[in-house]
Amino acid sequence: MSAKTETAPIFSDDIFSRDAAGRYAAFSRLRDRCPVHRLPGGELVAVSHQATSDGVRSVENFSGTFSDSGALAEEDIILAGIPEPRHSEVRRIFLSALTEVSRHEPFIRTLAEQFVDETLIAAARDGEAELMQGLARRLPSAVIAYLLGMPMTDVDRFARWTDELLDRQGSATSANTALVDLHDEFAAYLERHIVERQNSANPPDDIITRFTRAEVEGARLTVRAIQTQMMFFIIAGNGTTRDLIGNLLLRLTSDEAVFQSIRQDRSLIPALVEEVLRLDSPVQLLARNCRVETILDGTTVRPGERVLLSIASANRDETIWPDAGAFLPGRERGRAHLAFGAGPHICPAAALARMEACLATVALLDRIDRLAFSPDYMLDLNPVVWANGPQTLRVKLSTKSI
Repeated sequence: MSAKTETAPIFSDDIFSRDAAGRYAAFSRLRDRCPVHRLPGGELVAVSHQATSDGVRSVENFSGTFSDSGALAEEDIILAGIPEPRHSEVRRIFLSALTEVSRHEPFIRTLAEQFVDETLIAAARDGEAELMQGLARRLPSAVIAYLLGMPMTDVDRFARWTDELLDRQGSATSANTALVDLHDEFAAYLERHIVERQNSANPPDDIITRFTRAEVEGARLTVRAIQTQMMFFIIAGNGTTRDLIGNLLLRLTSDEAVFQSIRQDRSLIPALVEEVLRLDSPVQLLARNCRVETILDGTTVRPGERVLLSIASANRDETIWPDAGAFLPGRERGRAHLAFGAGPHICPAAALARMEACLATVALLDRIDRLAFSPDYMLDLNPVVWANGPQTLRVKLSTKSI
């Protein structure tokens, strides 16, 4: 079979296996055959870097997410599923608050240092540290609370709500249920804050306030529409950044050579983050619905067809990176990965997530000399099919002598 084909062949490889090695091996076999395949149920899956990149960049031709956006009211569709041109208007509100992220660096650095210090105190007491609970979960939740103008006392609630929403989204019975209807406690909390800002003569300059004041297609957003986007922002910014930091810490713990090189030269941290994003992509799959006939790396996708864009497979494409399955921070084209998407709809919080990951790493390495798994630790990955990251990370560490 040629490298490119006009019709996608049906395949039976288990690309949804929770066994990472098996999943990546299946993707490798598929990439060797052709860039786009068809699942037995009829969905297409793009596995080459070119096909996946074509899909995420073709924003006029594709829309949607894992849920069926057509089954939802307009105010219930999350940003990723809103078609153009409305998508860009909603996206612009997010971007107005997420540009110039460097101004948030001092606050995020202080938070990272605080959480690491508290984790080390707990480790001295318990004999081990739980890095997901102590750092990887708390930092993204705290940053989101800060950006939303929420009390820092609610940080742990954001982390819990994120896990609960992801779990409920993964249920077959809730595939096309609006986010607002999946979690009453979370929805009511957001509604209260939204209404407070709508009724305030001098509300704080945060993301929620910007959504209450903005117009989309000539009209103000409803409370429910703002709830939808805030829940999406919290899930996306919290869950994926948590997994990024978790995968980063997992790599540092499992690879002594990488740990020592980063410990000795902090300038290597950004390249380390990019390689973790590439090889251990927090988001493994995106789903899109085709609106206009489109060519993905030589394969024709017709209107009405549903396509899974495999970020995990694209980021291991041997035509882009030699020895693509190896973990090599600093490799050429290190930022050509699609972990944050690409093109007009690239993740609006990508720079923020990178900053959080870098600052979390610096804060930890400033305080420890050694990092190793606890003797009885067993890796437990996120069970959500499109997500990738450890749920827990129990380690032994030694702190630097003062």
